Amino acid sequence: MAFASNTPADETLHVPDSAPLHVPTPPADHPSWVPVLAWLTRSFHPKGTDRLVRALHPPGNARPVRTVLDYDDGMVINIDTHSFLEWYIYFYGAFRPQISKLLNRMLRPGQVAFDIGSNIGMHAMIMANRVGPSGRVHVFEPDPHPLGRLKANMNLNGLDNVTLNQAAVSARTETRQLFLHDDTIGNFANASLQEANVGRSTRAIDMKVWSLDDYVAANPLPRLDVIKLLAQGEEWNALQGGLATIKRYRPKIFFLWEPSYWARQSLCLMDAVRLFRDLGYGTYQVEFGARRPVTEEIAMGQVLLAVPDRL
Repeated sequence: MAFASNTPADETLHVPDSAPLHVPTPPADHPSWVPVLAWLTRSFHPKGTDRLVRALHPPGNARPVRTVLDYDDGMVINIDTHSFLEWYIYFYGAFRPQISKLLNRMLRPGQVAFDIGSNIGMHAMIMANRVGPSGRVHVFEPDPHPLGRLKANMNLNGLDNVTLNQAAVSARTETRQLFLHDDTIGNFANASLQEANVGRSTRAIDMKVWSLDDYVAANPLPRLDVIKLLAQGEEWNALQGGLATIKRYRPKIFFLWEPSYWARQSLCLMDAVRLFRDLGYGTYQVEFGARRPVTEEIAMGQVLLAVPDRL
């Protein structure tokens, strides 16, 4: 199975037909009770569960669980609990589960979706499964480690309707430094174009950066229905570089509101609300509790949803 990137030929990502079905990792020597605990917490997690699980088997620990786990709608996913995100999926079944539910409800066969900041592909898998062979998912993940996990997860599930781009998304198309994830804390999800957002000094690599408008100009789309934008502090910049695309296709847009990231650019949540209002969109809280409009600043980081006023 091959995944073609729309980058120049020397940057093309390819998964050969002979590639292993999952990421090869040595057996872990986790305690035998950990899978039993995870089976329980995936079904039942009352208040205090997270504190207990973190005390007993924290992410990033030296005895990780490495396995393949049943996932969404008959799919499976590779798990290594050394990674915080995969640890979370192992113990709770999904990462940002409400976003997964909404993607399942929104997307239909034949549609097109973008997953920007895809990490291991936990939401891109759902997107690809929902849009089916007649649809397409365009994935952007710059960090080599989660990108490898992402490719393995697509391969594991036979999802060949996905275009993988090892690239970041921001306001302009250029080459920039990507500051890699901080693996000392088991967090493989915090690589960023902004060093302060990683939290500590890490190795940096040169990375292709697309603006959405340039990417779509280079890769014309029949439609664009949903964008998921979790880009470690580049959300505002990515929106600025995609205004023409948003105006043309009117996609629903999930975006990460992380107050500390936005504050480093002297931005607040109401800046995003005003931007979307000017585009004819409403902005809503959807990750925790019932859907409700955003009318003021929110202290807690979360994924928000911008929806066109008229679809």
